[in-house]
Amino acid sequence: MVDNSQIKQNLVRCNKIIEYIRSNINSGKCKTCVFCKELTNLHQALICLTESLREKFPIEAEFLQGYLVSLVGVRTINPYDFGGILAVVNMISIKYERYATTLNKVNLTIKKKKIFISHASKDKALIQAFVDDILQLGTSIDANDIFCTSIEDMAIKNGEEIRKHIQENIRCVDFSFLIISKNYKASEICLNEMGAVWAYDNNVKLYLLPNTDFDNIGWLYNTRIAEKIDNSIALDELHEQLQKYYSLQNSSIKNWSRQREKFLNEIKTIKL
Repeated sequence: MVDNSQIKQNLVRCNKIIEYIRSNINSGKCKTCVFCKELTNLHQALICLTESLREKFPIEAEFLQGYLVSLVGVRTINPYDFGGILAVVNMISIKYERYATTLNKVNLTIKKKKIFISHASKDKALIQAFVDDILQLGTSIDANDIFCTSIEDMAIKNGEEIRKHIQENIRCVDFSFLIISKNYKASEICLNEMGAVWAYDNNVKLYLLPNTDFDNIGWLYNTRIAEKIDNSIALDELHEQLQKYYSLQNSSIKNWSRQREKFLNEIKTIKL
């Protein structure tokens, strides 16, 4: 796949060569003289530009391909015809700049999150308690730094492309939490998210809900060390790791212990 910087570099190169030839023609030095070196450079530059355009700008690539065919064997430049290719390259430059500007605006709307939580929507009540008691109140992680599809303020906004948005957040986060349950294993969406999480491998944390045993998580058990989400020692370790990683102001042991116990008591009342 060609990245956008290659298109930009090829456009700059073509424009420089074209401007050099154009300045010589307009100077009146020579309208019929041979520009073998410049034509060769232009031909090579247009080939590179054409190849880089094929994926995102196929129509323009096809047009340039046709121009390249007409350029083969040409050794002199007609100043009246040459303006055409200058106009085409300028048009492509303008179209590319519009494309790049739009792309930058899209990227700016996707704020990098610190934590991505992959979970089954049917487990929403427990996930909400985990986010509130453990991550926010217990560890001081800001709500804006957490991506969690089942919690309205942390999820996808109406009209956004769901798959792309989820993939972008998985790619950018520091930590990915997989909250595994029977509901999770039965969800095709969750399993797809899991595949993306493994692919990016950004500090994956694997937790099992109380109704899930180590014996029934299959291949996951051999891939990562899983922790029970209602294990106080595992929660203490998570709290310490996140505070060190983000250099968060240490909350009092009393406050953390209170939030942890609140969570552990709350999940006992949640029907899974």
